[in-house]
Amino acid sequence: MRHTASAVLSLTAAIAAAVAHADEAIVLEPVTVTAKGYEALVSETAASVNVIESDEIRRREARSVGDLLRGEPGVAVAVDGSVGVDPIIRGLKRDQVLVLIDGVRVNAMQPPARGSLASYVNVDLIERIEVVRGPGSVLYGAGAMGGVINIVTRGGRFTDEPDVRGWTRLGYTSVDDGFRGAVGTSLSSATQLLDLSAAWLDAGDYKTGSGERLDDSGTEQGALHLRYRASLAPGHEVQLRAQRDRRENVWYLASRRYLEEPIVPPPGAGLHQPDGLNTHYTPRQQRDLLEGRYEGELGGAWDTRLVASIYRQDLERGNYDWNRERAQDYRTSDTDFDTRGGRLQVELSPHPRHVLLAGVEAWQLKASPVSFVGFAPDFQPDFRLQLIDNGRLESRGVFLQDDIYLDDFTITLGARYDEVQGSADSALGVTAPLDKTDYNLSWSAGATWELDAGFNPYASLSEGYRSAGLLERYLTYPYSDGFNWLSNPQLEPERNLSVEVGARGRIGDTRYTVAVYESRIRDYIGGQVIAPNVKQTVNLDSARIRGAEFSVDHDLGDGLSAFAWGTWLRGDNRDPEFREPLYQMPPSELSVGLAQQSPLGWQWRGQARAVAKQDRTADRFSGGAERKTPGFTTVDAAVGYRFGPSAGLKGHELTLSVSNLFDRDYREHVNEMTAARIDPVNGVQDLRAPGRSIGLTWYAEF
Repeated sequence: MRHTASAVLSLTAAIAAAVAHADEAIVLEPVTVTAKGYEALVSETAASVNVIESDEIRRREARSVGDLLRGEPGVAVAVDGSVGVDPIIRGLKRDQVLVLIDGVRVNAMQPPARGSLASYVNVDLIERIEVVRGPGSVLYGAGAMGGVINIVTRGGRFTDEPDVRGWTRLGYTSVDDGFRGAVGTSLSSATQLLDLSAAWLDAGDYKTGSGERLDDSGTEQGALHLRYRASLAPGHEVQLRAQRDRRENVWYLASRRYLEEPIVPPPGAGLHQPDGLNTHYTPRQQRDLLEGRYEGELGGAWDTRLVASIYRQDLERGNYDWNRERAQDYRTSDTDFDTRGGRLQVELSPHPRHVLLAGVEAWQLKASPVSFVGFAPDFQPDFRLQLIDNGRLESRGVFLQDDIYLDDFTITLGARYDEVQGSADSALGVTAPLDKTDYNLSWSAGATWELDAGFNPYASLSEGYRSAGLLERYLTYPYSDGFNWLSNPQLEPERNLSVEVGARGRIGDTRYTVAVYESRIRDYIGGQVIAPNVKQTVNLDSARIRGAEFSVDHDLGDGLSAFAWGTWLRGDNRDPEFREPLYQMPPSELSVGLAQQSPLGWQWRGQARAVAKQDRTADRFSGGAERKTPGFTTVDAAVGYRFGPSAGLKGHELTLSVSNLFDRDYREHVNEMTAARIDPVNGVQDLRAPGRSIGLTWYAEF
């Protein structure tokens, strides 16, 4: 909790504004921690922020974080056929977007079509999601050039008296015959708190809108989270956190390919592939986190607050390739991505309307992938290949941010310096030099103007960066998008210079936000198709992404509201060799709906999502692999009832939902399957979205 005078002024003003509408429900302005590094009102932030609260998360039948964010302003999704649906922020995706889980970065540096980093946490254990759209490198360093997604997991609070509280959630979805369950409990007192929660999901293959089952689209998930907090003295707290999230039987269907004949290149010229249907999959993926944290109010003339964190996070995943006709794996690999890091942040208030944030951060990612491959004629995976030996990515950075809260203005200035070093003892098929160090300066400047309640404009200019990932530098290997990728250890970091102008406000019973932006990216990193089924990881000279976003929420009274939000986006590859649309840009879209909410009794929600066609494709860069996508419209609906205390429960609710009500058969544009590989007769299906699904969910607190 932020304790500076400016925070007190901001929150007091928000409450006063709500009380001024005494005949209306009191709804406080949304608060963000991610955007500024401390608790602040979104209205005081010179950036676009999505905040998804626990009530909304519980109402949605989502497999992954990407499902929860689908259709949000400025956010789209990438599909590879697995349970992992990748969030895209303003046209930037995967390693261009930083994923945090409880403030800890997730580093797996995964190549395309190998699952979403945001899927390494079970949806039922999420309390809140904050999405900051636009560069966030000043506070978070490498990878935050496109935005930041902070996933906050569930937990209790200190209580004046010893107390035990808990919750549970059970659900079923018809489209995949999926069952889910979760339970959590909190044991609390005035000085100690213990949180324990667990969740599981067992989903089968889902049906598309055409009624066809998408083979191997099911998955199993399990999670166990533990957190202990202790108040050492007023204003001083220590926290220990342990988390394990596990997924099993995840098939990356974008990799699926049918071969009439085996691929048997000359010795030393490549890997063998058997004839028949081949698919990349992982029998298991597991994230283990151990974190220790201290938060202290040190006081003094500048109201000093200190936050220190050290952590170890291991991402373990299997990378296997399966042949249907032989009913065997022909390539296997089990890899640990081991990240150790720490962060120290000091918050100072040299003046009641002035907040200074300073800090240091360091982390190291290590991985040494080994693959066992098979060769013709039996393709038994018994030949050992050391893909990367002692691969390391190390980052060290210092940052400073200054927030000045004036009478009608909030001004934010920030800067950060990072050194990111990549190294490896050896890498298969990659020539020296392997080592490279990037020296990165990030900066931001923004201002918000509290002109009046109906119009609060803001503007920002910032530059973020992303250094190439471990696998982009060193892994020359067949990826699960069906291409053989050639790595490049000397890739330059990509840099995003972004300008944004927007406004927020409330006019009567209507709240709105609007933003327009332009991002100019130097040394954009991508995979250029240089031959059939071969991609080279390259730096493009420059790229430009322009966009506009809005959201409107109108209070109709008695808990009924109407809402709408939309995104317009256009990306251009400005490299002189191409001069064409930027690869895999999501199309524009619009969502509208009505919602009825109440503390007790009936509640319902209906929403339509209309997505435009996308015919701007990167034909030269992708070698014709990017497909045009027709537009589509889907409708979702839900109705539920909230019960008061009964049968020993503090409250519970039952919700019936229908997703894709009219059973539309469609696909998202950012989709790794290519037209050349689709072969339904031989088992290569297009990656169509789930069709109509009826869901039933029960949630209770005790």
